[in-house]
Amino acid sequence: MRYYRTRSYIIIAGILLLTACAPGRYADRTTVTDKIRQQSGYSAAPQQSAGRVQFPPGVQTADGISEDEAVQIALWNNAQFQTDLADMLLANADVTNAGIIQNPLLRYLSPNAGILASGYINFAIDFIWQRPARIKAAKLNADRVKDSLVQKGFTLIRDVQLAYTELLLAAERLEITRENADTRAAINRLASARLRNGDISELEATTSRADSASAADDLLQAKLALTNARNQLNYSMGITPADTMLVLQKQHADTLLKPVNKTDYLSLAIAFRPDIRAAQTAIIAAGKTLGWERSRIISFTATLNYQYIKTATEKGNNWLPNTANPGFQAEIPIFNRNQGNIQKAKAGIEKAMLQYHAVVQKALLEVLQAYYLYEQSYQSYLLWNSNALLPLEDAVQLVKQTYQRGDISYLPVLEAIRQLQNGKLRKAEVTAQLRRAISQLNYSIGQKHQQ
Repeated sequence: MRYYRTRSYIIIAGILLLTACAPGRYADRTTVTDKIRQQSGYSAAPQQSAGRVQFPPGVQTADGISEDEAVQIALWNNAQFQTDLADMLLANADVTNAGIIQNPLLRYLSPNAGILASGYINFAIDFIWQRPARIKAAKLNADRVKDSLVQKGFTLIRDVQLAYTELLLAAERLEITRENADTRAAINRLASARLRNGDISELEATTSRADSASAADDLLQAKLALTNARNQLNYSMGITPADTMLVLQKQHADTLLKPVNKTDYLSLAIAFRPDIRAAQTAIIAAGKTLGWERSRIISFTATLNYQYIKTATEKGNNWLPNTANPGFQAEIPIFNRNQGNIQKAKAGIEKAMLQYHAVVQKALLEVLQAYYLYEQSYQSYLLWNSNALLPLEDAVQLVKQTYQRGDISYLPVLEAIRQLQNGKLRKAEVTAQLRRAISQLNYSIGQKHQQ
């Protein structure tokens, strides 16, 4: 009797020990946000409630928000990014499930007529060699999910920076367009006065009125573009309602200047891009999955059987253990040897390897495109910031004075104003293009560009 009890205790202790080895919490959103902070310098909210806008510590909107503050707000409040972060919780749940041991199956038959009371405990023990590979594959998948979420974080950072740049450009374009509209309206008033004095013809005055109306329409379009740009930035930052007014801190262009090396950027992309690391992890995870599927060819179950017999002794009838027989049952892998899942796992490895090369090619292409865009934008920026507008400004002043004296028609004035407006707009667009190029460079290497 003591022997059977001791053996039972050993079996129960072994089961409890294996259960205690189940993996705990492997990963959560903090593992993602920490990685984003390490590579970009931006931090995301540790936890966020749905539909609640919350500003990060240190962000003050009263004095206007900088580009960095806009990114911080987005990482805390962007609804889609917060939704994506929930994938980390699902991946962690998969790790937990991978470590769970199947519950033992208890079967009991009560005595009736000539049938003896008997009990069976079936305990699947194939987890002993399957469980480690299963847990490893689940953890690698969680690592892949983490890297993919870090990549989504960098995508959000880039999108916010681009939206911020577009809003700055829209505001500057509106300012230039308003200045131009005021100038052309003033010239139209002058043309009307000269028409009344008989100094110009009706055709020239009509041309002036049409040009002033066109400038006013351009101003309306610029206001609409500003509203749309502001709404897009608010959406990226997760701020509702979309038309909330936030003032931007205009960044000086000279803070954007930093020479970069193409070869270094290609190396950084290979080393730090989260999507490349995710593709590498996917290859390893596919290999672990293949090992797990191969270990599932045989299903092995341990069995422990108890039976009791009612016996007559000198002290009367008594229930005594008759048997406590250990045993096992196993599938004979004749027809089903898990061929389909093994083939899927092999195909998964092949696909993961091909996907890795596809991701690397795309990453290198993005780096090269971003680099050449930066190179061209940098040269254009230097060109337009080397007093290129001074001749155009002088030309406008000259033709305006000449037109007031009545020495020329309105057309030279209009042409000079348009050239100056186009020059100012081009300078603003070049600055915005340089900002876009730097944002794309940051995204293409998975790190923040050191300015």
